[in-house]
Amino acid sequence: MITTITVFIPLLGAILVLFMPDDARLVRYAAMAVAAVPLVLALYIYFAYGSDLGAASLTQELNWIPSLDIGYRVGLDGLGFGMFFLTALLTLIAVVASWDIQENSRQYFAMLFLAELGMLGVFAAQDLILFYVFFEITLIPMYLMVGIWGDENRRQAAIKFFIYTFLGSTTMLAGFLAFGVLAETFSIESLNAGGGLGRTAQIAIAAPILFGLLVKVPAVPLHSWLLDVYVSSPTSTNVVLSGILPKLGTYGLIKIALPLLPQGVEPFLPIVAGLGVVNIVYGAFVAFLQPDLKALVAYSSIGTLGFILLGAASADPVGMNGAVLQQVTHGLYSALLFVLVGVIASRTGTRRISELGGLASRMPWAGGLLALGALAAMGLPGLAIFVSEFMSIMGGYTTFPLAGILASLGIILSAMYLLYMLARVIFGPIEKPAYEEVTDAGPLEMAAVVPLAVLLVLLGILPGILIGVQQPAVEAVVTVLGGG
Repeated sequence: MITTITVFIPLLGAILVLFMPDDARLVRYAAMAVAAVPLVLALYIYFAYGSDLGAASLTQELNWIPSLDIGYRVGLDGLGFGMFFLTALLTLIAVVASWDIQENSRQYFAMLFLAELGMLGVFAAQDLILFYVFFEITLIPMYLMVGIWGDENRRQAAIKFFIYTFLGSTTMLAGFLAFGVLAETFSIESLNAGGGLGRTAQIAIAAPILFGLLVKVPAVPLHSWLLDVYVSSPTSTNVVLSGILPKLGTYGLIKIALPLLPQGVEPFLPIVAGLGVVNIVYGAFVAFLQPDLKALVAYSSIGTLGFILLGAASADPVGMNGAVLQQVTHGLYSALLFVLVGVIASRTGTRRISELGGLASRMPWAGGLLALGALAAMGLPGLAIFVSEFMSIMGGYTTFPLAGILASLGIILSAMYLLYMLARVIFGPIEKPAYEEVTDAGPLEMAAVVPLAVLLVLLGILPGILIGVQQPAVEAVVTVLGGG
């Protein structure tokens, strides 16, 4: 029951903020209070049930369409709990970082909470149709958040986002329907290991499901919607867009495609691993060419998502654990960098790397945290990304040696463009006299980034606090795939 309560608290929050007086300050404080509730509940679940996420009190099942065995089935396991927690955390961070939302704040926070409802639901759903319903719930709120509150290119970006993701999710639904009808159930637990279907049927079903999930990630070359959306979105929307939304795709791959269709995905695993490597290398090369700081972070995000694809495709215990952990660590660093880009742009009036420089002397806290985020993104030992990327590469090398080698080279490329960015943005002389007057990040902005920085360090030093939770579920998936 507690899982259901956590999932639907944002819906109550959306209704609450819509009916509040039109006082931006009051609405923002109320939104913070609402956003804190799922986070507190997620923390309670971790400390009370971290060693037993399958406890009956965390699951709920109600018949929805008995004739098709479709039901409201929710629960938590190690594959989804990290993202369940991160969704609650980043939604609160997004509320705190909403300083650039000046108009219609009630409607904005209502859309944010509806998106949170969908994202929490995805990571808790234990039924294919329920998974799809929650998956789609995120679409309209995110479309509106980009299309209404974005920059001057917002409409084009929002339409592109809608078309790509709707096409992907509709294709995925076709696979779900075929799977459920043939297996005579839509229960994820009952469908484990193929639901009794043969290899040919599994391959035919896996293809549309994988396509839909890879669009959501997005895997190159299905990524062309991403840059416009990231660059056009407000800072707080970027937190959710980069930190959570792509993981609906990677989580679907790990939770649904791999364990439910083991024979069906087997022929596609080398392709998924290859796409992961393409993401890593392509993201690094293109990031190097970006004149816009926000675009650089966007392509950096694409690159590090590739490690999740590589680790998941490896079907190796180490690689799979790395992929599941990378979902969380990627969300932490990308959200941190996007918020800091927003802070820098608000102070200097530009995101162009060539026009920035020497900001560390005027913005030591923001500059220092930007350096921390960049070091995390390049996989510096002692920070969380190092652990998850190292595990993903080791697992990938075990199954696909060439892919593992190329992925490790991607880390070197990442270090090159991120160090170049730091040298141009925060070090060296101050480029413009006007920057002598800029102020450092304030208390509200620090409140949005410090928790992310702390978690990047904490998970880098003590990764076992999450790996211990996800390990049993990862081993179950690997066993189904024949790697255990």
